[in-house]
Amino acid sequence: MQRAGRLFVLQYGAERVSKGLSLRGGDHGHLYWEPLTGVLVETTAGWIIFDTGMSRRHHDSAAVEQVYRGDLPPGPLPGPPWHLPPAPPADRSTWGLPGDPLVSVLQPLGLTPADLSLAVISHLHWDHTGGIETLTGAGVEVLLHADELAWGRSGRARFEEGFDAAEWSLPATRWRTVDAETEVAPGVTVLPTPGHTPGHVSLQVELAGTGTWIFAADATDLAQNLLDAVPCGSCAGGTAADEEQASASLDLLLARARASHARLVPGHDQVVWNAIRHPPGGHR
Repeated sequence: MQRAGRLFVLQYGAERVSKGLSLRGGDHGHLYWEPLTGVLVETTAGWIIFDTGMSRRHHDSAAVEQVYRGDLPPGPLPGPPWHLPPAPPADRSTWGLPGDPLVSVLQPLGLTPADLSLAVISHLHWDHTGGIETLTGAGVEVLLHADELAWGRSGRARFEEGFDAAEWSLPATRWRTVDAETEVAPGVTVLPTPGHTPGHVSLQVELAGTGTWIFAADATDLAQNLLDAVPCGSCAGGTAADEEQASASLDLLLARARASHARLVPGHDQVVWNAIRHPPGGHR
C-alpha cells in the first residue's frame, strides 16, 4: 500500500449556519458555528490541499452576510454562547483568518500557494472554493469531480444557495476532473460521495503511523451524522434522488471506515477539529 508522508488539518475560519442544513431532520432554527476546514498532505508527488475555505471577498461581502442571515436583522446573532476556541464574533455570520485565508493558513507551515502541486475541491459551495482564485494565480492545478463542474456551469448553482460562479469561471484556472474513485498521489485517494451536491467528493489519506484517515467534507458535517447514521440535511440538487445519493454516500463512508479502521472526520465539527489538531510536524 502506498502512503503519504504527513498530514496537517487546517482551519480557515467559521460560519454560522442552521443545524438543519447539516443534519437531515435537524432544527432549522438552531444556528450552529461550524469551522471552515481543509487538509494539507505531503506526498512524494508534492503537497496536496483539500478544500480552501472562504475568500476574503466573501467574508467581507454584505450580500454574502445577507444570505447567511436570511430574515434575521443586523446586530448580534441569536443562539447559545460559544465556549470553544477559536471564538467567533457575535454580530457576523462568518469569520476568517486575516488577509487571504489560504495564504494565512499556509504561512505558519512555511508554505505558500505556489508550493502546492494540486488542490482537490470537495464541491462548489463558497465556503470550500475561496482559494481557487489564489491557486489560479499561483498556477496550481485544481481537481473537481466532472459532475460538480458540470453542475456549476449549468446555471443551477445559485448565489442565494451559497454558490458563486465567479470562483469557478476564471479562464486561467487549470482544471482537472475525475469521474470515479481516483488515487491522485501516493496514499491520497479522491472518493465520490454525491448527494450534498451532484459531484461532491471526500478524501482518503493513508499514513504510515496513524493509518487511514477519511475526510468526509460536507457528505457529513457533524459527528452526529456519523454516530447516528443521519445524512446531510441539504442536497443542492433538490430531488429525492439526491437525498438517496446522500444516504448512500454516508453508508459508503461508514462501511469504508469500518473496513479500514479509519479515522472518519466530519467536515464542519469544531469539537472534532480541535481534537484532531495536528502536532508539530503534522500527523504521520
